[in-house]
Amino acid sequence: ASDVYKRQGLLFLNKGKWKNKLLLSPNWIELVQVPSKNNESYGYMWWLNKGERKWENLPENIYYGAGFGGNYVVIIPDSNLVILVRWIDSSKIGEFIEMVVKSAIG
Repeated sequence: ASDVYKRQGLLFLNKGKWKNKLLLSPNWIELVQVPSKNNESYGYMWWLNKGERKWENLPENIYYGAGFGGNYVVIIPDSNLVILVRWIDSSKIGEFIEMVVKSAIG
């Protein structure tokens, strides 16, 4: 399952392209990052780093899928990163992502 989530994250990070072939509309990738009218932290089936769910010290253009049991696929366009996290305490995810981003960008 981790490979599937990783590939999904890379597909979104690469604006719908997989191995130079367009599989998803780049417009769709942009739309999932637009906050909904009822919740600024939620787009089209993806959580956004905004509003009540904002992870401090991290870019607002981060978006992520969150599943049962603390499973996350996190897209960080500014750092060109996809982070796959499994079985983490949801109260710790923001802190964990911040540590990974800081270590990746130096």
